[in-house]
Amino acid sequence: MNADWGRSLLCYVFVPLFLLLGSTGATADNLSATVDHNQLNRGETVELRVRFDSQTTGEPDFSILEEEFEILSRRQQNQFSLINGTAVSYTEWLLELLPRGTGEILIPELDFKGVNSEAIILQVEDSRPAARNREPIFVETELDKTTAYVQEQLLLTLRIFTSEPLLGLSSDGLSIDNTSILQLAENQYQTRENGVAYQVNEIKYVLFPEASGELVIPQVRLNTAIPDRRDPFSGSLFGNRGKRVLLYSDEQRVTILPRPANSGSGAWLPAKGLSLTERWSRPPDDLVAGEPITRTITLTAQELAATQLPPLRIPDGDGYKIYPDQPQMDNSGDSSGVIGSRVESMAIVPSRAGTITLPPVTVQWWDTVSQQPRQAVLEQRTLTVKAAAGQVPDVSETDKTDRTNAAEPIVTPVVAQESGLLIWILISVNLVLLIAVAVLFLLWRNSSRQPALNVTPVETVDEPKENTLFAELQRQSKDDNPRAFRHALLRWARVYWDRPLLTLQDVATTANSGKLAETLDALDRSLYGGAPENVNLPTIFEQLKQLRKNRKGLGKDQKGTPLAPLYGK
Repeated sequence: MNADWGRSLLCYVFVPLFLLLGSTGATADNLSATVDHNQLNRGETVELRVRFDSQTTGEPDFSILEEEFEILSRRQQNQFSLINGTAVSYTEWLLELLPRGTGEILIPELDFKGVNSEAIILQVEDSRPAARNREPIFVETELDKTTAYVQEQLLLTLRIFTSEPLLGLSSDGLSIDNTSILQLAENQYQTRENGVAYQVNEIKYVLFPEASGELVIPQVRLNTAIPDRRDPFSGSLFGNRGKRVLLYSDEQRVTILPRPANSGSGAWLPAKGLSLTERWSRPPDDLVAGEPITRTITLTAQELAATQLPPLRIPDGDGYKIYPDQPQMDNSGDSSGVIGSRVESMAIVPSRAGTITLPPVTVQWWDTVSQQPRQAVLEQRTLTVKAAAGQVPDVSETDKTDRTNAAEPIVTPVVAQESGLLIWILISVNLVLLIAVAVLFLLWRNSSRQPALNVTPVETVDEPKENTLFAELQRQSKDDNPRAFRHALLRWARVYWDRPLLTLQDVATTANSGKLAETLDALDRSLYGGAPENVNLPTIFEQLKQLRKNRKGLGKDQKGTPLAPLYGK
């Protein structure tokens, strides 16, 4: 049995192996090169098959192809089979090549282990596929302008037409020196060209040139693939990734003009349209001194990016302070290009009752449709501020007007001169009587207080309330709640100084402390300014505690430092 097994092994294993070695040794090695097609359009790829009639682990030097071709992919496969007792063994390399130029292009001879392949000539057409040629895929390029101003929008549209399903679509991107570029959202739709149904993939770019002169928009390379008709499983789970296709947009040239001389000296904003709108956190005619209100202004421009829109400079004014928030910028798009918006919110804190006037907000821009300068304006607004509880209304512009009107001379008829003289005599007599009564009252009051001069003063009824409010202020400083701390501080300050203090600025002015003014201003900015501020509430409390201690230490004859006047009174 062992002998039969040995004879079978000899017949079925070693004899064929010896025959294989003999046959491969007798066969001369050969190197061949073939392509799937010799005629192709610009941007179309070609598959090169290089076959060496033997098993090997090396490969030919393919770097000589890179002068005329871009090697997109490369793979190697080894084959071995027995055909009618003859051993067939070879190594094959498959390369996907993209010609770099047009016209007649040569695939040179390849050398490997002393044998050479034959050269192959390709004919690459410069004309792109078009719908009239019933090509399965082609690209159109459209630019909306041939001349534009510096920083004016240019709209570049690429349309990829395909009559077959695309197996993916990507772009190498677009980059141009001294030009800002934004890609808008892609769009898809269907159309018919010369009786052929096409799926259209539309890609839009908006360009903003930064320098005048000639602008060259280079070709954009688009990468995709379509099903390979030679492979029934192409594009499926069991087939390959389809036939790769590379498309190129057309090069474009644009003349960029400098900013016109009559455009003004402010920010240069070439746009199709520009607007200013505002909204308030509550009705602006319901303002109360010391209470913030939020004003939000939106600047919107057609065919300008959000980064091109300037900040709105709105300063503090008489009777109010402004704490701006961080601006919000956004870009959206429509069929004509980009729509940029800049949203600026600000807290406005009135510091007194009366009227405040917000200045107009003006933005100069250049109308690219009518080719002339324009401006968008939010008109000046005068708002009435109500007094907070316990505040005496401020004598402001209205009162000044009244006093001015009252000071105007009144022309009295001549027939009334005698009655006027009588009235003045009566007023003078009454005034003397009032002064005499006031003097008698003061003398009586001083005499009644004489026995009490040596009595030690006792705490007033309001002092325990002040102590309670100060303890509440200390508790809020430990809770690290800036808004609650600010509210508690104002409540305590009104009782402590017995004045209608409405804002932290009022407190700092009354305390007459520069250091306290800085910390309280930082507290307001942290609440209304939007930007992060490093505010330490215990530190503010310690400053107030020291101020309170110093004031008590002045004694009964000098209790309190001279208070700074509020609101310029």
